[in-house]
Amino acid sequence: MHRILLLAFLAATVFCFSSCKKECKNPLPDNNNNDTTYVQTTPWPKWVFQHWIWEGEGTTQSATQIADDYLANGIPVGAIIIDSPWETAYNDFEWDTTLYPGAQQMIDYFHSKDIRVLLWITGGIDTNLHPLWDYARDHDYFMKENASSGPGIVKWWKPTRCSLIDWYNPEAVAWWKGLMDKALAYGIDGWKCDGSDFLLYDVQNFKSYFYSPYLQGNIPSRNDYSERYYRIFHDYTRQKLGNDRVVMCRPIDNYGYPFTGNLVAFAPKDISYACWVGDQDADFNGLKAALNNMYESDQYGYYSFGSDIGGYRTDPFYPQWGRSKTTFIRWAQVGAFSGLMENGGGGEHRPWMFDQQTNEIYKRLTVMRHKYLVGYLMENMSKSVAQNKSLMRFFNKTDYSFMLGDDIYVMPILGNNGTVTVSLPSGSNWVYLYDKTKVYEGGQTITKTYSLEEFPVYIKQGTKLAEAIVN
Repeated sequence: MHRILLLAFLAATVFCFSSCKKECKNPLPDNNNNDTTYVQTTPWPKWVFQHWIWEGEGTTQSATQIADDYLANGIPVGAIIIDSPWETAYNDFEWDTTLYPGAQQMIDYFHSKDIRVLLWITGGIDTNLHPLWDYARDHDYFMKENASSGPGIVKWWKPTRCSLIDWYNPEAVAWWKGLMDKALAYGIDGWKCDGSDFLLYDVQNFKSYFYSPYLQGNIPSRNDYSERYYRIFHDYTRQKLGNDRVVMCRPIDNYGYPFTGNLVAFAPKDISYACWVGDQDADFNGLKAALNNMYESDQYGYYSFGSDIGGYRTDPFYPQWGRSKTTFIRWAQVGAFSGLMENGGGGEHRPWMFDQQTNEIYKRLTVMRHKYLVGYLMENMSKSVAQNKSLMRFFNKTDYSFMLGDDIYVMPILGNNGTVTVSLPSGSNWVYLYDKTKVYEGGQTITKTYSLEEFPVYIKQGTKLAEAIVN
């Protein structure tokens, strides 16, 4: 994806183009997995705010094992993402039974634990996937460079090449939905829609693929194309399986380059209940890069987003690039107070594999989130949508301090020593998350060195959240 976005940026320059029974009334429900009184009346289900997990490469055995291990360590799990290796090829929607034998039983098992299941997907077909690719080519279902060219063929992050679907063609969309049906029949809960839409730009070959054979001309914009891609997965999955299904997708994601706004916006805002900014390095610079994209996503008006806790990348040949215990914990603390809390990617992400202290810190964060923050986020998400603003509202791009909803102030820790200066918002008193006897007047600054077990979270005094969560 790093390469894809860089090419996209260059291309843009070159080519110039109520009633809830609990959540809505009480922001502090005990949202345990046995809550049968919940009735979804919002476009987003409550499970989008629970703790998600995933692994970059996996099997039926490893997927069930990692979920079981989280639960055995006292860490609640609301959803698991089965990443790209689930298919026999990209994208035929067929389970690779050598890696995932008994996929239906696996999904049923997760559902028995009240764990939702999402599958990774993109909007293209590998050129070596025959006869599927040939069929789409023969029916003019792929985007092109121009009227006389063949299907656009682009290289993505896998060692393969693909062609992108012409989402403007209703026959192509109907055919694609037929492919989706094969996966939907398993009763999945959503999709992790990765950013193949940016492959419309191919600067490496000085080309772009904006020509729609169906329209017999160029599409309105890359953003318009992207919107169609994500909506097809969102709308059709809900049509088939119900309104508690979601798409996981990217909001603003610029990979550290000086771009923002439409140029690097992925999914449409109104269906983006579970956004993630991805592919960061596993160090504090990676955390800063994630927060930068979260800041830009806030500015753009995306509602809810998070990042891969601990970062996505690791490199076994350069151990210094691997995530440290401190980086992992500080990132987990930010993740627990983000719109989306999800943990997975390359290398080690399991908290108990660092040490017992890490596991206990991570456990407390996730238990607190499930017990208190799910309801709080449900309520504040409603406010955010009504006011057209984000759950995470950043103050600046210097320290990336932010408000999570109306009542929680968070200051990320972006270094190993744990020392930060907090500037509390004026107009309220603030209770320190880890010691309710410490109440601070708004408008003052606090310089403190926070141990790994603590970090700067302050709750607005007098709120239900302050009474319930601070202990």
